[in-house]
Amino acid sequence: MKLMTGDRGQQIRQVGILAVLLVVAGVLSYTRLLPSTTEVPAQASNTPAPTPRASGQAGVLPQALKLASLEPVPEAGMGARDPFGFGVPPRPSAPPPTPPRQAPTPPAPEPPRPVGPPPRPQIPVKFLGFAEEPGKPGKVVSLSVAGLVVLAREGDVVDGRYRLLRVGLESIVMAYLDGQGQQTIRQSGG
Repeated sequence: MKLMTGDRGQQIRQVGILAVLLVVAGVLSYTRLLPSTTEVPAQASNTPAPTPRASGQAGVLPQALKLASLEPVPEAGMGARDPFGFGVPPRPSAPPPTPPRQAPTPPAPEPPRPVGPPPRPQIPVKFLGFAEEPGKPGKVVSLSVAGLVVLAREGDVVDGRYRLLRVGLESIVMAYLDGQGQQTIRQSGG
């Protein structure tokens, strides 16, 4: 069975009839579910209806409230705001407690100052590499001093200010002529 047959106008009419039928069915089912109220009160009045009382309780009053047995509320728990005090400024709050005074901490001791002359500056020499000369003991190293390439062996004086003390595979050890300011210089290859 096809519900939507015919042209557009007939389809709209069919949907409308279906909607009306559903509304009527809903109203009928709703009215059947409601209980029927056929009794009409005899007379309306402003006096309350008498309440039924249990047998044996006629004229019995409720017990009095025992205020003395209730726990008192501490004042600190009460708020500072008074909803009935219109125009009355609020009570001032208690000042915050002052922190206990601590003894001033002594200043940190100064670091010990070095005794003696200041350290010498870095030796401005670059270790470029080394070579071995056949028939002669020791290695010949090439050094860069102030942009010039200088060849030296262990124990030689370089640039009139430094002495080459030791030659290793990747570094050399140099010092000033007086033996102080000993420094290890790694190979830079530049």
